[in-house]
Amino acid sequence: MLRATQFFEFPEPLPAAKIPVVMMPRMLTQPVAAQDVAEALVERAVHGPSGMAPQIAGPERLDMVDMARRIVRSQGQRRLVGPVRLPGKVGSALTTGGLLPRGEYVRGRRTFDASLTSRAAS
Repeated sequence: MLRATQFFEFPEPLPAAKIPVVMMPRMLTQPVAAQDVAEALVERAVHGPSGMAPQIAGPERLDMVDMARRIVRSQGQRRLVGPVRLPGKVGSALTTGGLLPRGEYVRGRRTFDASLTSRAAS
């Protein structure tokens, strides 16, 4: 079994909506490239069963609002991305690192900015 943090694509559906203002939940995350996860899965499959693998996470901690703003800019759009704080304990946990990896984890190689650049080039 291999657990992963959110993929780089996680915030994309909200900025993709055709609305002038995008409200994005304020979340601190350590997103990972789907390709890094795929490579880790292949490596595990080749080496056979070995129990629970350490979680995999990206190389940098990012705020979901900032990620959405970068996505909008990379797509050449001019829309406002506003932060929304989710209420209660869940909102507080998401804002302060509830989505970050805990304990030992494997650090992915690809960065969010590199992912945006490669998608823009495609």
